[in-house]
Amino acid sequence: MIDLKKAKEEFMNYVSNYDDKESSIYRKIHHSIRVMELSREIAESLNLNEEEIKLATLIGLLHDIARFEQFKNYRTFSDYKSFDHGDMGVQILEKDNFIRKFIETDEYDEIIKTAIKNHNKFSIEEGLDENTLMFAKIIKDADKLDIFYEASELMLWHTDEEIKQVEEGIISENYINTFKKHECIFREKDQTKIDSIILVISFIFDTNFKYTFKYILDNNFVNKILDKFDYKVEKTQKQIELIEKIAYDYLNEKI
Repeated sequence: MIDLKKAKEEFMNYVSNYDDKESSIYRKIHHSIRVMELSREIAESLNLNEEEIKLATLIGLLHDIARFEQFKNYRTFSDYKSFDHGDMGVQILEKDNFIRKFIETDEYDEIIKTAIKNHNKFSIEEGLDENTLMFAKIIKDADKLDIFYEASELMLWHTDEEIKQVEEGIISENYINTFKKHECIFREKDQTKIDSIILVISFIFDTNFKYTFKYILDNNFVNKILDKFDYKVEKTQKQIELIEKIAYDYLNEKI
């Protein structure tokens, strides 16, 4: 009922309308493909049936479909500066019944749209049925895993000025305190570069499945991200050591 090969072909046809020579577009295409695979892996780890695994995989493929219009029109991936890309993703799929390009049946439309709408929210909306909530959690975890990958393997903070800001920065006390409470940090519009890194690490506290925790540990994402920088301030060095300890203690407890 769900033809993933056709869905991927339609997705690649859609993104061909955007210039993949732009590094940001290229990155989002490949992010979508990786999240598609990560969603499948998480679904398989939960022993879901074949149709459910395909559904989770499809959601992974489509979760960031609004990112391309976002960058084309606003030259940014900041929702604060443009639009909420989860909400816009739903609108894109609804317009002219575009979702039918990716799946013939409408049986799963509400699950797909609800998962996409919620994947980038600070918390998943309340009142969802158990099945829909599961798919919303799968895409949230898969998306975060690839954000960890990009933050550790790609240099997201790469300009000389950004690196300087990180290495000479001091982590905000409210970020540290939230991290100590094992809570995901809410992004502030004017957060510093070093705070943005700690926010990414705090995603471990908004993670749902054992597979995800183990994946983060097996890939050593926390250390890879934090050890990229030569912190100049002694207070920051101690803060980083504390964050690493809290993070690894938490992750090990979860598996």
